[in-house]
Amino acid sequence: MTTFKSKERTLARENTLKVFYQHDINEYSFSDITKDFIEKRSFDEDYFNNIIELYELNAVKINNFIEENTDILLKSLTPIDRSIIRIAMCELMYREDIPKKVILNESINIAKKYSSKESYKFINIILDKLVSIMKKND
Repeated sequence: MTTFKSKERTLARENTLKVFYQHDINEYSFSDITKDFIEKRSFDEDYFNNIIELYELNAVKINNFIEENTDILLKSLTPIDRSIIRIAMCELMYREDIPKKVILNESINIAKKYSSKESYKFINIILDKLVSIMKKND
């Protein structure tokens, strides 16, 4: 098992957000974006690649779960907010080795850093709602 520093995992999430954003805006394939992606700082590349792969394999299921269990349409969100929610849900649904609290905290912190001033509150509400629905379905 590869050891990582929490800072490297956080940076992996931030880099994943950058890739999702590019994919959303430009509609380039994930593989084209990651092929040209450059990050000089050390980050958890395995985690980065795993989240992108998990999302590619499960995008329809993730997007449907979000839209069927909230009153939002993903296309109505800003690309950054949409990407943050998709990444968080991908982790929540397919990375059971990561505590839900960590995923939620990281998502909120990323929203504070990359999104509009109040978006983190909205993202927190949406993710809390989706986590509670997931718990009911377990």
